[in-house]
Formats: sequence, C-alpha cells, structure tokens
Amino acid sequence: MESERSKTRVAPLQLYKCTPKTNCGKCSGRTCLAFATLVATGREKISACPYLDEGQVGPLRERLQQQLNAGVGVSREGFEKTMQFLSAEIQKCDFRIRAESLGATYEDVSDGQGLVFSYFNESVRVAKSDIVCLSGAELSAWEKILIYIYVISGGTEPSGVWVGMESLPNSISKIKSLKAHCEDVLARLFSGRIDSFSKALAPWGREINLVDQGVDFAAEFAVFPKLPIRLLFWDELKEEGYECRMKFLFDSRVLQVLDLESLLFACEQITERLTAKA
Repeated sequence: MESERSKTRVAPLQLYKCTPKTNCGKCSGRTCLAFATLVATGREKISACPYLDEGQVGPLRERLQQQLNAGVGVSREGFEKTMQFLSAEIQKCDFRIRAESLGATYEDVSDGQGLVFSYFNESVRVAKSDIVCLSGAELSAWEKILIYIYVISGGTEPSGVWVGMESLPNSISKIKSLKAHCEDVLARLFSGRIDSFSKALAPWGREINLVDQGVDFAAEFAVFPKLPIRLLFWDELKEEGYECRMKFLFDSRVLQVLDLESLLFACEQITERLTAKA
C-alpha cells in the first residue's frame, strides 16, 4: 500500500518544476522551492503563485487535493520519521559534556538539560523535548531537525581549511542541487548589485576580505558556533562576457558536524534569507 501511494504522491520537487523559479516574492514562500514545499504540505494554496505553468500543474491538482484530504504530507511525514529517530538519539546526549565542543552554554531546564547557542546569530535554547528561539521567532520543523543534528554530532573545531562541495565525498548529486537551488539563484539576484548583496547580509552574515584570492566580494555565515559557511561572489563583466557567479565554501571538517543533506539545507536557509532581504 505504501509503495503504491508513494508512486502517486505529489512531492515538493514536482511542484517546484511548475514554478517560474524566479523567487519573485508574490506568494508567502521566500523562494519558489519554499512555496512548493508549503503547497505539498497544505500550508499554502497552489493558486497563490500567479505564474505557475498550468500545462504542468493541471494534472497534479486533483492528486494533490486527494493526498491532502487523506492527511498525507510529504514534509510532515518525513519530519515525523526523522524526528522520532533524532528524539531517541538526543536522549542519549549528555549536554554538560557537549556544551563546550558545540560552543554552547549549559543550562538546567524544567524538563532536564538544556543548551543555549547561536543559530544564524539568533540565540536558541535546545532541550531534549523541544527547541525554541529566545527572540520569539518561529523555527520551522526542518530547522529544528538541523539544530538537533548539530547537537547530536557533538561539534568539532573547524580546521580553517576551506573547500567546495566537490571536495566532499559522495557529493555529486548535491553539487547539482547546490548550484541550481542556491548558487545560481543568488547569482541571478545579485548580478551587478554588489552593494545590495552587502546590505542583505545582516544580521546573519558578515563581509570578509578575500580580495587577494581574486573574488569581488566574500561573506561568512555563522550557521552554528562551530559551523561557518562562506559565500564567494564574482560579479558580471558584460564587456568580457562573464556572468555573475556565486560559490559556497565549507570547512574541510564540515561532515563531522552535518551530513550532506543537512549541509545543503543550511545553504538553502542562507539563500532564502538573502533572497527575502534583497
């Protein structure tokens, strides 16, 4: 039964292919991919995007409505299964021992142990039962998963050696996703607009000086205390036929902290924040 249902399920990626992929901001999603995810989980109406390719989306409408009526939510189901596993793993963690390696502060909380550390320059409190942002901002289900994965990893001191995703093992499929959903999106958005890119960084990232490495602009984002991600920017040179280019860089030890899927999600979070700010 489950395999048959999976064959007919409308997934976020199918809906994303029907969007203009321009991240225009006309819907409630910060990006077209975010919109597709919201629609697939019943949190946004498919009609909220005025630019959908009706020829592509038409055949999906009835199937989407049927699965929503049946309570099938691709992201929700994935979240629940992942969260069940992570909840079991987090119970095994001694927060007192892990606090220092994570760059966190240990706290005693009402239901046991707690940690406080920064996530994109926002303070979050992690307990074994839930995660909250101390500013009152709402964290998505997938952000909570990312944060729990960071805690479970135990953290590691960055090496200071920066590499592209192509240097990480088993990353071929993720390289394509990173380029299509993050690097190319940002390059199109900020082409010829270095000043706008600089202004969009705060409060999540900061400018760093890498001019000696031949880049026009570079930024660093402290996703977690022990997990920085860099973004390099080469602006367009129309007279020479060069298009704008963006590239994410990671510490060489990053896979000791996050798996590739989680690392890609972190880059998508950076992309969404910059897109929304711009």
